[in-house]
Amino acid sequence: MILLERMWTNMTFNRRSFRDFRLQTKLFITYIAITVIPIALLGYLAYSQYISSIERQVGTYIPRLLGQANDNIERQINEFFQMSDQIYNAPMIIEILRKDAYQTVSAMRQDEFTVDSYLSSTFIHGSQQDILGVFISSNNRLFSSTKTDYFSGFSTKEAVGLYGQNLDLRGQEMVLLPNETSLQFKDHRPFVLIAKPLVDVENRLSLGTMFIALDLSFIDRIVQPIDEQEGAEMWLMTEEGYMLYHTSADQIGRKDQKAAKYPTLNGSFKTKNMLFGMDVSKQHQWVLAHQIPLGQLTAETNFVRTITILLFIAVTAVALIIAALLAWGVAKPLQHLTEQMKRVEKGDFNVVFNRQSNDEVGMLSDRFQTMIKEIQGLIREKYQIELKQKEAEMYALQSQINPHFMYNTLETIAMTVEEDDKDTVVDMVTILGRMLRYSLSNKEKLVTIHQELQHIRDYLTIQSYRFEDELAFRIDVQVNGNKEYIPKFILQPLVENALEHAFVPGKQLVVTVLIVRDGNEIQMSVSDNGAGMSKIKLLEIRQLLTLQTDLNRDHHFGILNVNGRLVLHYGKTYMLQVDSEKNIGTTMRIRVPVNRGEQGDE
Repeated sequence: MILLERMWTNMTFNRRSFRDFRLQTKLFITYIAITVIPIALLGYLAYSQYISSIERQVGTYIPRLLGQANDNIERQINEFFQMSDQIYNAPMIIEILRKDAYQTVSAMRQDEFTVDSYLSSTFIHGSQQDILGVFISSNNRLFSSTKTDYFSGFSTKEAVGLYGQNLDLRGQEMVLLPNETSLQFKDHRPFVLIAKPLVDVENRLSLGTMFIALDLSFIDRIVQPIDEQEGAEMWLMTEEGYMLYHTSADQIGRKDQKAAKYPTLNGSFKTKNMLFGMDVSKQHQWVLAHQIPLGQLTAETNFVRTITILLFIAVTAVALIIAALLAWGVAKPLQHLTEQMKRVEKGDFNVVFNRQSNDEVGMLSDRFQTMIKEIQGLIREKYQIELKQKEAEMYALQSQINPHFMYNTLETIAMTVEEDDKDTVVDMVTILGRMLRYSLSNKEKLVTIHQELQHIRDYLTIQSYRFEDELAFRIDVQVNGNKEYIPKFILQPLVENALEHAFVPGKQLVVTVLIVRDGNEIQMSVSDNGAGMSKIKLLEIRQLLTLQTDLNRDHHFGILNVNGRLVLHYGKTYMLQVDSEKNIGTTMRIRVPVNRGEQGDE
């Protein structure tokens, strides 16, 4: 069960991995899977079946040929046995063989010469080129005639006793292998020795035994048609593995160590690299074996296989090129469309699609471009709505600030009148009128830094009349205030926030307004040395500015309004930044791009 679960997990993972591939890769892999792989598999199966068919045919055909060759070898040996019957056509030779004693050595030598001459003329110098020598053992005599010299040990009494009348052939013909005889030719030529008893036809008495040494070249002629293939080997062996013939002469006389391990001695079988065929002769039980490397069987097909492989490689290369072009042709427009979508995702709506086809991809590009135009329209509409909303909030802020500020200012003026300080009353009334005029002139969306700072200076001056020594302020301007434009009422909410939350009893509050230029930006800060904020409160303010939520909006309406207008005008990179430390003070920073346009547009 666990194994099945793992297999299912692997299959699921593989499917998901393929599903996550790029479309171009999917098309390429799919094309290869339905073209190249089936062709390769079909070619491999066809070639494998063809090779197997050749092996089966050879495995069936070779044992039949070996059976025929075994029959021919036995037939040839039988013909050699029949040749010995020619001696019955020579009465003089028969008479010599009948003798069992000599009165003189000269007579014995004369008979040996006569018989040797007969054997030489009849068998050695006749038409039979495969006879190496002929021997007749009779009555302790050895008559012989050979084409090549042999070791003399065969003519000793021991040899005569072994191969003479004491040899029990039981009236049967016998084939003696080299390892069963002491006969050995001086040129070490391989041979087999056939032995046949000679019987006197008149009295049915034994005349002796005739031996014929046969050169194995007759086996060569018989197996040559089977042994034409390069790399093939043939040998003739006994059931015990003694090799009396082998196509490699140096193997003759050795023992096949694998004979006992052969699965069969009649038929064919295959090992890793070889194909064997074997057949057992009916008469002598000799095993005629044939082996050939499997590679040689298909040697003639190697050329065709090589050509086929080269053609397959060429077709595969063409198929890969076609697959790549097809995948590229389909995936390239989609990749281009994806890249344009990523640009739109990042906020860049200035994308242009060049439709190059009328297929589904081209239609999709047209629909996407239409959708972008609709989104742009919706964004412009939303932007205008938000802008109007911020303007309404700004006006509401003015309406919210002005009554409260007016109430405190008029109360301060009244107290000053009671003190009969006419000059201060005149200054406060003049400043209040200028501030009201600036607040009520809502036509301008951007004002010069000088105009905004004049309003801040007026506001702080009136507040200093109210708080006297408890409030001090400093305004530091390091830019040309008459040429640089900033949004209207961008600083007053920050100053007002400082006056509202930063006072510490018994400590003079110092408010500092700093305006500097940094490259293509105007940096403005409003800082105080007041109560400051705890880390938790500071984190809450920063989250409000980042998330633009409505949480505690009523308590922080001024700074949220400033932050929202900055983001709406210039983007999220120009958000209001707040730094504060408990009992140290608070600093609020804003940045705006340099704008020198006359009454610049938002």
